[in-house]
Amino acid sequence: MKKFVLAVAVSSFAFAGAALANVGAGLVGNTVTLTYADGSQAKIYYPDASSIVVKGADGSESQGTWHVSDNKICTKVGDAPENCTDPVTEAPAVGSSGTIESERGQTQWAVSAGKDF
Repeated sequence: MKKFVLAVAVSSFAFAGAALANVGAGLVGNTVTLTYADGSQAKIYYPDASSIVVKGADGSESQGTWHVSDNKICTKVGDAPENCTDPVTEAPAVGSSGTIESERGQTQWAVSAGKDF
């Protein structure tokens, strides 16, 4: 269930602004931190252009994959179905942040440099 909740949060991950050619380029080598309404966090590290490492709110780590399709960032972790964001119009980059609605309420996201766990 925890992996599913994380996947739902990731699938809601959206950005606003001017369109860019590769909306996932700023994720490579960086970490997205998701902070849920209850204060717990999950982190997604993007070591390269196809794999992710997810540190769940419970501290467990899972391997997964990701890709960009039609300006959507799509992720797959474990047995959970692939999830894709709404179309991204501004590529996330180190220092960008925002709020999304997820199954767990309002979730804050922020991109930090390198592997942040």
